Amino acid sequence: MKIQIPDYIQVLIDLLNQNHYSAYVVGGAIRNALLGLPIHDYDLTTDATPDEMLQVFSSYRVFKTGIQHGTITVLSKGQPVEITTFRSENTYEDHRHPSTVSFSDNIEEDCKRRDFTINALCYNKSEGLIDFFGGIEDLQHKIIRCIGNPHERIDEDALRILRALRFAGRLSFTIEENTTTAIHKQKQLLHYISEERIHNEWVGILETNALSSILTEYSDIIQVFIPELKEYIIQDSLASINQSPLNANIRMAILLKDISNANEILERLKYSGAEQTVILSCIRNSEYKLSSKIELKQFLSTLNIPFNTYHQYRTAIDSNYQIENIHAYYQEIQNMHEPYQLKDLSIDGNTVKELGYQGKDIKDILQRCLNAVIENPENNTIEYLINMIKRTS
Repeated sequence: MKIQIPDYIQVLIDLLNQNHYSAYVVGGAIRNALLGLPIHDYDLTTDATPDEMLQVFSSYRVFKTGIQHGTITVLSKGQPVEITTFRSENTYEDHRHPSTVSFSDNIEEDCKRRDFTINALCYNKSEGLIDFFGGIEDLQHKIIRCIGNPHERIDEDALRILRALRFAGRLSFTIEENTTTAIHKQKQLLHYISEERIHNEWVGILETNALSSILTEYSDIIQVFIPELKEYIIQDSLASINQSPLNANIRMAILLKDISNANEILERLKYSGAEQTVILSCIRNSEYKLSSKIELKQFLSTLNIPFNTYHQYRTAIDSNYQIENIHAYYQEIQNMHEPYQLKDLSIDGNTVKELGYQGKDIKDILQRCLNAVIENPENNTIEYLINMIKRTS
C-alpha cells in the first residue's frame, strides 16, 4: 500500500536514511491517510538518538523543546516537524509520565508503548506500511483497541481513557470490549491527570458526532471530573445535544444550563475567560423573551457574545424559540444598520458632558437615548437626541 508523503517530510526521512538511520511516519498521519481523512501534521520516529539527529539536521533550524524525551522539532520548508527517537517501555509513577525515558533501536519496541492499535501504524516508502498489532484490521472494523493489555496501558497513562472516547466519537468507532472494561474499572485514575489535559480532551469529545452515545455509555467516566453531571441531567440534555452544532462551548452550555455552580465547574476545568464568557452568557439568557424586533435589539444591546452563537444554542434548547422570525429580525437589523449599541448613537459622552452633565449621569442619559432609538431608529440624530435630553432634564 502506497501512501503519499509530502516533500517537506520525505526530505527529512531521506536525510536520516543517507546517514544510515531508519525513519518512519507514525501515528495519526498514517491512520488518517488510510481513512481518507485530512492530515494536520506528520510525526516521525527514528533510531537516531537526539544527539545524532542534531548532527544530521545541523543545517536546519531545530527546536530542542522535547529533547529530554527524545523529541526535537525540525523546521522543514517552513513546516515544524516533530521527530522522536525510538523509545522502549518503562515504569510509570504517576499514571501519566514514564519515570525514565529509554531509547531503543527497535521500531516494534517503540510502537508497543503507544496507546491504540490504530495509532501505532508506521510507514516509509522503502518498507511500506508496518502494522505490528492489527491496527489495519481495527481500522477496517472501526474499533478502538489498546495495544497489549488495556489495564496496563491505562495504568501507564490515564489520559488514554479520554483519548479513547475522543477517537471513538470523532471516528464513529466502537471501543473494544476489554478496553471498555478497563476504562470503566480504572476511571478514578483520571484524578491523577491535570485539569488542563482533561479540558483539552473533553473539548474534543464535545465536538464529536457521537457525543450523545458517549454521554450515555460513559457517563460514569465524565462524572469523575464533572460529578455534578447527574444521569437525569445528561438524559434531559440529549435531545438538545442532538439539535446542536459541533461546537464545544454551545454543548457545554447545554449540559450545564440547569446546574447552579456552572461557573465553578468551568473554573475547575481550566476553561479560558473567553470560553466561560460564551458558555455563561448562553446559560444566563436561556429564557430571554424575544418575540419582536425591539426586544431583539434590547437583547443585543446587552449581549457580549456573537448573536449567531447564542441563536444556535437557543435553537437547540428551546422548542418554542421562533427560529425563522428571530433570524429575519436579526437580518433586517443588520441590513438596515439599526442602532442597538451605545457606539451606534449619533452622540457620545462628550456631547452629553457639553450639556452640563457629569459622571454616572452621562451613562444614564446615553442609555435613555439608546432605548429611544432602539424603539424608533429614525430618532438617532444629534438634533433629536439633544432636544430629548433637554426635555427630560
